[in-house]
Amino acid sequence: MNRPSLVNQIKKMGLWALALCSAMTSLGAQAQDYPNRPIRFVVPYSAGTTTDVIARIYAQKLSEELGQSVVVDNKAGAGGNIAAETVARAAPDGYTLTFSTSATHATNPALYSKVPFDPIKDFTHITLMVSAPNMLVINPKVPANNMAELIAYAKANPGKLTYISAGSGTSPHMAGELLKTMADIDIQHVPYKNITQGLTDLLSGEVTMTFYHVPVIYPHVKSGQLKAMGVATAERNPIAPEVPPIGDTVKGYELRPWWGLSGPAGMPKDVVDKLYKATTKIMTDPDVQKRFTELGMIITPMPTQEFNEFTVTELAKWGKIVRDSGAKAN
Repeated sequence: MNRPSLVNQIKKMGLWALALCSAMTSLGAQAQDYPNRPIRFVVPYSAGTTTDVIARIYAQKLSEELGQSVVVDNKAGAGGNIAAETVARAAPDGYTLTFSTSATHATNPALYSKVPFDPIKDFTHITLMVSAPNMLVINPKVPANNMAELIAYAKANPGKLTYISAGSGTSPHMAGELLKTMADIDIQHVPYKNITQGLTDLLSGEVTMTFYHVPVIYPHVKSGQLKAMGVATAERNPIAPEVPPIGDTVKGYELRPWWGLSGPAGMPKDVVDKLYKATTKIMTDPDVQKRFTELGMIITPMPTQEFNEFTVTELAKWGKIVRDSGAKAN
């Protein structure tokens, strides 16, 4: 090799090294200055849903904590898959965030024949935030006053009890399928496109039971229109402390929808750490705690590594329930 060629190669290597150092410095500066423009928070469901309500509470508090606008962007459709794909394909700079949920990141991959993202590899999972237990309620026409009596009645009358949901794969559907498996009973799933009509039919006795969000369904229990059998969590709910966990009768029974903070895969560690610290601080805010409790939420902050492990476990758990039920997306 002649000398000019060798010199040129050395020069090129120097330029490459300089460019690499410049890129790394720029990335580090971005993380240090984060956020210096508005953050987009993609919500996987429409305005007015439980997910949207908690997203707007969180976005407001995150904006105050970081001193930057956090804009809520509702992208409903395909059971939340449209929003999840949007975030998975976004730049991993911390300016596009979302709620990973028990639906989008645990149920949907088994419920849909194909999802346009990998719920683990395509995301940076930052922290679990809240969970929302469902309460099992029955129409008073059903001759049962507790879980043991309900299970005994179901065994004596296979197929007679019907439970409603807002569609295949929703948490009430999965809660019912899990109870069928664990209690070895035959109860029939009745999906509704309009859950309001489903609740009307439950109150009238056209259908017999449902698993539904505690703050929504509990007023009907207090009025005597429905009877509470149990909550689908290991602990009692502060809104209805007199209602025992289903797991007290069906050992090991627990299934709760959850919401966590996530962004695209490959987000800088400094940005992840900043978001984690801001979020855990927000979760200790008395106003946030009060508002989430009123919504029936349980605040469940979780370190980043633990949340990643939790997501993997939940994906396997909910996926098995979906497969065992034979449910498919509509």
